[in-house]
Amino acid sequence: MSIWKQEARTPGRRLALGLIACGLILPLAACGQAVRKEIWLNVEVISYIDHVITNISFNGTPLGVMNRYGATGTIAGVQIPFGVQALHWELDGPRGTPRIGEVVTAKGPLVISPEQIPPGTRYLGIHLYPDDTVEFTFAEGIPELTARGQKILADRKK
Repeated sequence: MSIWKQEARTPGRRLALGLIACGLILPLAACGQAVRKEIWLNVEVISYIDHVITNISFNGTPLGVMNRYGATGTIAGVQIPFGVQALHWELDGPRGTPRIGEVVTAKGPLVISPEQIPPGTRYLGIHLYPDDTVEFTFAEGIPELTARGQKILADRKK
């Protein structure tokens, strides 16, 4: 009997070779599981601002225009990278409207991470406030008004 056949029959050696093979294969299998870098969602921008808003841009994607205290409607399939977001818009309206023509960049850090997004999310609501801050909401359907936005709209009617 050859030496090779004897070594192959040794259970300890076979076990050691199997463990080494698993040790080499498992890291390769883990490499195939890519970390998500983005998500694709339907987006609706909702404004609580007393201005016509134009040239809305979210991470370089144009999201349209809206009337005062309006919404853009749904923009389907927007690619959203995880991490810091870039959002700006232009204020418009009738001649003499304060801040007309001003390009506004959202105040504060805007960050979206995978942990923020609940299972089943299909929509991102981007809520614009009069102080140039923004709030993101995640939903399975069309985004609802935020509590802060409802208060702004209620105060407007008084």
